[in-house]
Amino acid sequence: MRTIPGLRNLVLAAAAAVVATAGAVVVHLQYEDTTRKITGTADSAPGLAWSTSAAGFGRAGAEFRDPRAGTEFDTDGSGFVDGGDTLVTVLGVPDDGHLRDPVLVGIDAGTGAKRWQTPAVELTGCGSTPVDGQVVCFSSDGALVGYDLTTGDATRTPTEWFPFAIATLDDRVYVAEGDVESDDVRVHAGTLADPDAYWSQAFDMGTLWEDLPFDAVDVSHGQGVFTLGADIAGFDLASGKPTWTTTQDGCSDAGATGGALLVRARTEYGGHDITGSDLLDRTGRTIATSDSTVAQTLSIDLPTDDTVPVLLGDSGYDRRTGSLLWTSSDLISAPRETNATTGTAAAIFGDVALLQDTDAHTTTGLDLRTGHRLWRTDTTRFGTILGWDGHTVVHSDYTGLWAIDPRTGTISWDIPFLAVNTDTEALTGPSQLAAHGKGHYTYASARTIIGLRHLEH
Repeated sequence: MRTIPGLRNLVLAAAAAVVATAGAVVVHLQYEDTTRKITGTADSAPGLAWSTSAAGFGRAGAEFRDPRAGTEFDTDGSGFVDGGDTLVTVLGVPDDGHLRDPVLVGIDAGTGAKRWQTPAVELTGCGSTPVDGQVVCFSSDGALVGYDLTTGDATRTPTEWFPFAIATLDDRVYVAEGDVESDDVRVHAGTLADPDAYWSQAFDMGTLWEDLPFDAVDVSHGQGVFTLGADIAGFDLASGKPTWTTTQDGCSDAGATGGALLVRARTEYGGHDITGSDLLDRTGRTIATSDSTVAQTLSIDLPTDDTVPVLLGDSGYDRRTGSLLWTSSDLISAPRETNATTGTAAAIFGDVALLQDTDAHTTTGLDLRTGHRLWRTDTTRFGTILGWDGHTVVHSDYTGLWAIDPRTGTISWDIPFLAVNTDTEALTGPSQLAAHGKGHYTYASARTIIGLRHLEH
C-alpha cells in the first residue's frame, strides 16, 4: 500500500465539499410511490419517500461516507455520487481515523433499497459524476477502478502512475498524477479503459504533499483549472493545451466560476489582509480588477448563464467583458469587535445572490442583474446551504431542513429531523443533498439517507 504524506489532510478537506446539482439520468425505473406526509410540516413541504439507515446493512457501528474522498482514511463526511436511478455511497466502520472493511453500496434512488454492494478498499478518491454508467475511482496502487451503476461490478485499469486527483465530466475522466514535490506532474484525459486516450499534458508546477488540495483539478466551469500550491494553470478540456498560468501570493485564494473564468483574491505580502481581487478570462487575461478589501466565498455558485454578473469585492462585473456594472454595500459585513470587513455572499442561484451577515444577523437576497436588494430578514438560524431545486434553497442545521424562496426570502417549508426519525443523531452531522427537481431531494447523513418527494395535493 502506498500512502502519500499529508493525504489525510487531503481527504479530510474533501469531506467538506457540497454537491448541489441534479444527477445524471441512467434508466428510469417504475416503482410504487409510497411517499407520506411528515407529521407537523406544512402542505408545501416534501414528504418522506424512503429512509435507509447504515445500521440496516447489518454491520455494527457502520456509517455512510462520501466516495469522492476515497476509503483510505475516515473523512467523517457523508455523501454519495448521484447516478440518477442509483446513488453510490461508501459504507464502513470508523476506526481511529480509518474505515474498517469499506464497501461501495448502490442504493435505488426511488425506493432506498440496496441494489448491490462491492468491496472498496484503499480507494484514494472518486469522480463526482459517473462516466459511461460507472463511478470512476483511483486506488492507492495507481489503478483506475470503475463500478457499474447497475450491478456494482468492478473494472480495474492498472497504470504506472501515482494519481493524486481525479475529475469526471460527460464521457471523460481527468487524472492528475506524478510527484508534486518535484514539480513532475501530468494531467491525462481519457476513459476508464484507456485513461490517456485523448491527451496527456505535463505541467511545471508543484507543492508539498500536505498542502495538496482535494480539488486540484476542476473541469466543471468550461475550462480545466489545475491548482498546486501557489501555482495555477488553465488548460483546454478538449486538447489539454495549456492556456494560461498564474500564481497566488501569500494566503490568497482563487476559484473557477461559470463562463470559464477565474476569480483570484490578492493579499498583502506575508500577511492575511485582502488588498483586492482580479477576474481572469479563459486566456489568463485580467479583464477586471477590484481594490475592495473583501472577498466573497461562495459555497454554491450556480449562475443561470454568462449574462449574470460575477461578484468581485463589493461589486458586480460583466462576466463576458469585465465591465463594472454596480456596487452594493450589502456585500460587506463590518464586525462590531474589529475593524476587519468580510464578504457576505454565501451562494448564487440563477441571478440571485444569497447574502449572510452573521454579525448583523441578517440574510439578504441580491438581484445580480441590477445590484438591488430584493429582500432582507433578521436571522438567527443560518445553518448550511445545501442546494436548490430551481425554485427553493435548502438549508440544514442540527435541528432539521428548511427551504426559502431566494427571490422573496419567504420560508417555503421546514422539516424537523425528529419528525422524520426520533433518534436525535440519525440525521445530524456533515451531510449532502442532491436536488432532482422541484420538491424532490436526496439527503444523506452519516447514519441515514432519506428520499424526499413533492406530495400531490
